[in-house]
Amino acid sequence: MFSKTKILLIGLLFATAVQAQPLSLSLEQARQMAVDSSYATRNARYDTEKKRKEVKEVLAAGLPQVNGSAQFQNFLDIPVSLVPAEFTGGEPGDFTALQFGTKYNLTAGLSASQLIFDGTYLVGLKASKTVVQLSINQELRTEMEIKLNVGESYYTVLLAEENIKVLQENLDNLDKTLRDTRALYENGLTEEQDVDQLQLNKNQVQINYDRSLQFLDVSRQTLNFLLGLELERDVVLSDKIEDLVKLNNNMAYLETAPNLTAHPDYLLAKSNLEIQELTVRGEKSYYYPSLSAFFNHQQVGQRNEFNFLDGDEPWYPTTIVGATVNVPIFSGFRRNARLAQAKIGFEQGVLQLEQTEENLRLGITRSRSNYANALKTWENQKQSYELARRISEKTNIKYTAGVSTSFELNVAESQLLNEQGKYIESAYNLLTAKQELDAALNVY
Repeated sequence: MFSKTKILLIGLLFATAVQAQPLSLSLEQARQMAVDSSYATRNARYDTEKKRKEVKEVLAAGLPQVNGSAQFQNFLDIPVSLVPAEFTGGEPGDFTALQFGTKYNLTAGLSASQLIFDGTYLVGLKASKTVVQLSINQELRTEMEIKLNVGESYYTVLLAEENIKVLQENLDNLDKTLRDTRALYENGLTEEQDVDQLQLNKNQVQINYDRSLQFLDVSRQTLNFLLGLELERDVVLSDKIEDLVKLNNNMAYLETAPNLTAHPDYLLAKSNLEIQELTVRGEKSYYYPSLSAFFNHQQVGQRNEFNFLDGDEPWYPTTIVGATVNVPIFSGFRRNARLAQAKIGFEQGVLQLEQTEENLRLGITRSRSNYANALKTWENQKQSYELARRISEKTNIKYTAGVSTSFELNVAESQLLNEQGKYIESAYNLLTAKQELDAALNVY
């Protein structure tokens, strides 16, 4: 039999082992995880849920309102009233002090009201539902933004890893060349300057390598934050940069048809216009009368002894049923001013919807242009990188054979590092330009 302590330890060890396992994520899996559990999307869902509860709050105002009440009074001094003395057999002109009432009073009541007609209520109810839709559209906008941010962060980590790999290869090559050159110098076959030059090159690459490691660590933590994970959680990116670039280097993407009317920005502007329209209708409804009904029932018990639970003692009921009509007559032109403001707001909503649509079209044109340029730049930079790599390889062979100088080797290595950095940057720009085009076309 295992003791509770052993079972607890086994559970903790198992949980630690599970936690220690790296989490493997593709780009799409990372995006979906962020949509499901990131801080931004969870907060957006809370906003939407709050708006749904507000609809219920508005709806409740049109349902029967029922309240119960009870009031107990203990008269330490029973009120005294003065009455003409002749009422009690006294002299005319005199007054007699009489106490009216009982020591204990208990009043229990039930009241109810029901809204029958109110234009502002009907418009407000519809407006609250439209606000919910606005919040849903904002949630869609948040999801798009988090997908874009996760994509950029995912690409950044991949390219940082690729950069470190390239720098590590350069360090290995420089180490080998430096050892060979130092051996030649020790045997008097080359100059000390060649050794110093190679050591200088290696130091510079080492500095870049160390900086890249720090950048990679920050990039990983940024991605974890966007995913809603612990910053130190070990996440392995399963997609390869070469595969992602191959998937995104197609000029046919420039011909993809947009879906503007379903774009979150368009939906937000449309919902805002609907709210402005309802605001106008709401202000107009203040000109109409409202009607409500009410019911009120009370039972009053009056005792000189505290015996309210005695069923033989009397209770005195009061019941009222009625209706209230509120007819607006004159508000000092306040209603006119509010209606005029609402109409201006509606015209602004129309203008904003038109502006949003044109801005989305402009964004598509800009994104297509950026993607086309990024694609051409990547293709040219890829060729430049291959040329620089071949030049570096040939220069290394010549240097080893003694037909090339350390200066030429340094120039070739520096050129290769520069072209490698440009190639990695062009790949990042291509991927980000593609996802921005997808977002602009609303095919994300």
